[in-house]
Amino acid sequence: MQRRKLIRLLAGTWLALHLVHASADNNPVDEQWWPSEFGPDDEAGATNYITPAKRVEAAQLVRRGEVATLGMPYHARIPLFPGRIFSLSIPGGGTATHDLPWSGEAYRQTFMDELVTAQIGQVGTQFDSLGHPMIRITGKRGWIDGDYLYNGRRLQDIGGPYGLRNNGTEKVGSFFTRGIIIDLVRLKGGNLPIGYPITMADYEAALKQAGIDDARQGDVVLFRTGWNDLWRDNLDKSAAQAAADNARFNAGGPGISPEVCDHLASRKVAMVGADNWGIEPYDFNGEGEWPTPIAELEEWAYCHMNLSARRGIYLFENLDLKDLGERGPGEFLFSWAPLKLVGATGSPGNPIAAW
Repeated sequence: MQRRKLIRLLAGTWLALHLVHASADNNPVDEQWWPSEFGPDDEAGATNYITPAKRVEAAQLVRRGEVATLGMPYHARIPLFPGRIFSLSIPGGGTATHDLPWSGEAYRQTFMDELVTAQIGQVGTQFDSLGHPMIRITGKRGWIDGDYLYNGRRLQDIGGPYGLRNNGTEKVGSFFTRGIIIDLVRLKGGNLPIGYPITMADYEAALKQAGIDDARQGDVVLFRTGWNDLWRDNLDKSAAQAAADNARFNAGGPGISPEVCDHLASRKVAMVGADNWGIEPYDFNGEGEWPTPIAELEEWAYCHMNLSARRGIYLFENLDLKDLGERGPGEFLFSWAPLKLVGATGSPGNPIAAW
């Protein structure tokens, strides 16, 4: 009897240590992360948390009728992560695209069009659908090699040159829900430095300062760091200065630590957004106290994997949170829906905070 108890004790100790080690290693194959709680066929993810009751509750946060738009402008001098492009041009070189009839000898009706060439969902203010972040697994016994998306879908099974057959942006739905802002600029008295990891202590202090409750199921949680102030006025700068500021912006930034992302996952939020380009903290050139040279990174984009790929919680990057932080309250109605780009990995956008 005592021997059996000892065996069970040792087995339990091994399992506990194994789970701790797996968690520390962030090993995706040691966790059964699909099917999702919404079922094996689900492609909407965390927008399922935004129920009719949640929308009614969120609408009650609008008391003064004020709004802040949360999208940065799209133009030729926005910072682009290496390899991405953005170009807007007018067909005809600035002349009217269409010349159509109108009554009277002196009149015609004309129209202007534009042509945009870009990774439309992955430049500027950018929303990640559940077709964007993936976990690649190779050479693991019991697994088929491949790139795994939300709900266990493998890119090699659903991908193609003209879009994804599952998890595309058209499946997301909409966001009309309670939003909260974690304003680190206000908390710290200025913009955060490059590489700064936002901790749970920071998160809780910002909630207390704003006088709001913790994130709740179906909420949108926005983090203001001040990082995209670097390119806010790029159109007013020389081309050389804009390029230099873009290079610094792309070299990293403050961001959300794994412990905070794990907390928000446990709260079952609908989306996490920030005014940086990558959600997580980076400092590729080793400028500050928290260097993360690319060659030494053990894990790229922890929050992308643990929120989006595993749990279907969306991410929104490069948001403009300055006006909201300076004028708005800690909680508000967040309203937005991505473009229904069939099979796409994301969407541009200009969400609204109303209070």
